Amino acid sequence: MAKIKEKISWVFSDSTNLDPTQDIEDLKKIGSSWGSWRTWRACQTDNVVCHDQTKAVELIKRNFQSRCNFYIPDSVYVSLDRPEGVRVYAGEFVHDVIRQEEIVTLHLAASTNDIVLLFGWDLTELTADNDKLLANQKLHHRNMVKQALINYDQVTWVIVDHPEPLDPSIARLDNVVTDILATVLDLQ
Repeated sequence: MAKIKEKISWVFSDSTNLDPTQDIEDLKKIGSSWGSWRTWRACQTDNVVCHDQTKAVELIKRNFQSRCNFYIPDSVYVSLDRPEGVRVYAGEFVHDVIRQEEIVTLHLAASTNDIVLLFGWDLTELTADNDKLLANQKLHHRNMVKQALINYDQVTWVIVDHPEPLDPSIARLDNVVTDILATVLDLQ
């Protein structure tokens, strides 16, 4: 009986900082990549999400959707008269959240993959912040990340090259593991 190949994708955080000597093609041999419009240039992201209407308009004017699978919210897609070649997703944020595209990429990647490799993510325990608004935004973001990991419990989430211990509430999830990039590259 033939072995069924697992579907694998990368999800790059907005703060991903790839080693300049790392050949992005080595990562692409493992699986497709997801990230916000901020990751596209550095990571050559295959699937790009933009949740901001102003930025989406700017990117569509430059025909960005011809360079990648470009995703925008359905509400923005309709308001822009359904631009050709653009993909859509449903849903809006009800909380004040930073880096909304990161949350969307987690859901989109998990919906079609068995293994999701998270690269460039800081999932350490949150520390106190004197700026109450920023602290609240970070907490909402973290809670939405955790909820995605929990909701897609059939997906194995691999947090790659995480420099410090994970937030205990994430580390104890059964479907979350950590690994180093060198080991992950052996999957090719």
